[in-house]
Amino acid sequence: MTSIRPARIDELDRLLDIIRAATRHMESQGIHQWDDIYPDRATLQKDVEKQHMQVIEIDGHIAGMVSINDEQVPEYQDVQWHYPGRALVVHRLTIEPSHQRRGLAACLMEFVERTAENQGYDTIRFDAFTENPVATALYEHLGYEKAGTVLFRKGLFFCFEKPVRRRGKK
Repeated sequence: MTSIRPARIDELDRLLDIIRAATRHMESQGIHQWDDIYPDRATLQKDVEKQHMQVIEIDGHIAGMVSINDEQVPEYQDVQWHYPGRALVVHRLTIEPSHQRRGLAACLMEFVERTAENQGYDTIRFDAFTENPVATALYEHLGYEKAGTVLFRKGLFFCFEKPVRRRGKK
């Protein structure tokens, strides 16, 4: 059984293990998106303490995570976003490599969309590494549109956006 719930502080080591495993997995594919600098323990701890981090479990075991809030990095100011209004921002979506390709990332994104709708957001925004074709293909498949790019320490990232559907509206 799969469930999504808020992360707890006593799970921080497990969350960091998943980040490290995902980082090693990406590196083995030539994707140098993350490293020991980011995302680090302090970043994850802040996500959990602020109650921004959600985990996805399979039969009671954490298989992945996502952090959501309304915090947009300064680099987003120069992006020509398609949809105005309140934005829910996705950060650090990660699935443990042994659980990838099972639809868990899509489940987390569906959770993000329901949260955005229930909390009155107008749009969902995030960035994804341009050199991570699996991630960018997933987001496009889920209906997210590229709104531009931003440059971070590790390289160029696509900015993705999708308007929030309102109940009763198409």
